[in-house]
Formats: sequence, C-alpha cells, structure tokens
Amino acid sequence: MTARKVITGASIVALLTVGLVTVVLDDSDPAQAASSCAAPAGVAVGPAPAGGVAGFDAEQMKNAQAIMNAAKSLGLPVAAQLIGIQTAIGESTLRVVDYGDGAGPDSRGLFQQRANGAWGSYADRMDPTISATNFFKALQRVEGWETLEPTVAIHRAQRNADPNHYTKFRAQATEVFKALGGESGAAVDPSGVCPAEGNQVVGDLAGKWVKPMEGAINSSGYGPRPAPPGTAGGVLANFHYGIDFVHPGGPGTIVALTDMKIVKVRNLDGLFGTGVTGQTVDGKLTIGMYHMEAGSVKVKEGDTVAAGTALGTEGATGNVTGRHLHMEFFAGALPNPMVPIDPTIDPTPIMKEKGIL
Repeated sequence: MTARKVITGASIVALLTVGLVTVVLDDSDPAQAASSCAAPAGVAVGPAPAGGVAGFDAEQMKNAQAIMNAAKSLGLPVAAQLIGIQTAIGESTLRVVDYGDGAGPDSRGLFQQRANGAWGSYADRMDPTISATNFFKALQRVEGWETLEPTVAIHRAQRNADPNHYTKFRAQATEVFKALGGESGAAVDPSGVCPAEGNQVVGDLAGKWVKPMEGAINSSGYGPRPAPPGTAGGVLANFHYGIDFVHPGGPGTIVALTDMKIVKVRNLDGLFGTGVTGQTVDGKLTIGMYHMEAGSVKVKEGDTVAAGTALGTEGATGNVTGRHLHMEFFAGALPNPMVPIDPTIDPTPIMKEKGIL
C-alpha cells in the first residue's frame, strides 16, 4: 500500500479501507495545512515555587526565570526557553559561577562563556539576562535548530567536548520549566520541533512483526520481582508488568513491533518517562513502549505506522536505574492503559510465537 498522509481540513472526506486499516483521504491543500503548524510562542514566566524545584534552590530558579525571559524578549518559542534552562543546568547547575571548568579556565557565568570576545565583557558573561540573550543569539545561528534534537542544537551552539553532555539534564530542565509556567504554553514536547500533524500512515502495512530494537538483549522478563534498587516502589514493588530490552554499546532505535495506531505519546511522565502507546490494527493488543530518550519520539498521536517504523531512541527517562526499553502488553484496544488499573498480559509467548524473542 502506498503511504498516504491525512490532511485535516474542511474539504470533502472519503474513506478507503485497506485490509483492516481505514485511511482518511481528502483534497485539502498540503501546503496550507502545513502552514498551520507553528512552534508555541514563549510563555510568560511565573513566580518560582517556595522551596525550589527538582533540587534547585531560590537563586537557581531566579536564574532560570532570567533565561526564560531572555528567550521571550527575543520572540523565541517555548522550545528555546526549555533548551536555555537545559544548557545552563549542564554548564553551571543554574548558578552564575565566577570560575571555569577544565576545558575553559576563562569560562564564566550561567553558560560558561569564554573570554574570546564572542560573548561580551566579563560583566556581560556574569549577568544572567545578558549571558542568556547571547546564548540564544548563538542558538539562532545554528541552522535549523528548531528541528534538531535539543542536545544536538545545544552542542552546536556551545561546542562542548562531549556532544551528548546535555542529554541527561533534560528531565530536570523540564521540571523547572513547568514550575515557572512552561506547562501553560502546551510547550513540553521535549523535541522542541514543530511537528507534522498526526493522522499519517507511515510505511506499508503488511501485518508482519519485527524486533522492537535490533541487536538488543532481553534484560528482564514479565512477572514477580522486587523493585530495582534506586527506583520508586509503589505499583512496581512486587511485580514487573512488562518486558525489558537493553541495546549494548549505546542507545538503540526503538521501532514499532507490528502495524499499529499510535494512541498516546508521553513526554517525561514521572513513571514512564518518554514513550508511545499503540494499538495493533486488528484491535487485539495495546502495546506501551517507555523510557525513551527525551525528544526522540518521531510519531504523533493518531499516526498509523507500519512494523519497523522508528518510534524513538532508547533512553533512561522516568522511574529507572538506567537506559533500557520497557514494554507492556494489554488485551484489546485501550486509549491510554495504565498499570495496575488495566491488567497487563505476558508479552513473552506472543513475541516468541511471532519469532521476535
């Protein structure tokens, strides 16, 4: 089947059924539909909660406020506000520090800006608003920064020795951002990308099954087990409701096991982290795939994707001790299943029967 994009609009709509999949087609102008997608504008900054957030004190939250305000003053979207906080956490833990790290002994301030003339005077680099403004101007010079994974965009602006240095600070940055009013801007799609509309059909739907992460190792099975040390107990205290996979040597690409409709995209939930939930096109199973890298999700709610379609990157978001993919299987077509409210089923016999375990 040729992949077909669903364009929303007020035109006449036809229904075409292909096997078990219903694809919606219409005659709207794609260019017009695409133009409706715009990155949310930067949000006004709210007061910092008493006592701080996510381990950050009042001084650090005040600096985060200055970063968000600097982005808004430049007319930048919420994605930039979140990126700015993420960068400053990675550089200075949101403090205006009067010293540099080993890679840049002359680096100063929230963003560890060098004394090379590109970042202004010493006073500029030590001023939260001016240093943040200069960071955002550098970010704007990164071609296509809005469409890049946030860590990549930051690295190209900051040129850290480790290109992945900023990844681990995304979850903290999101908590700070939300606490300062970011949640009101419908902002926190951690990708920072203005996405295509949902309701697309991606790939050829053939009903096959594939491994969820090529080259990965099955690291934990379904059934009774104590909660791993370092994680919150609660519903996970005595039972593992899913099956886990780890890709050795580095994060793997997580793909759709089979043809499925994406019904839920999670962005940094406290338990699940970043992830997606899909229903098989025959309606018999709902599959959740969690703990992906923040900002890595490539699909939208409403999309129908073929087996093998990239969904995101293996990560360590949510209630975890380390990087892995956690999957949960539910019987039937559920819109937003949650353990233990909705009973899970053991994925093992199904995956073995399909030849992918």
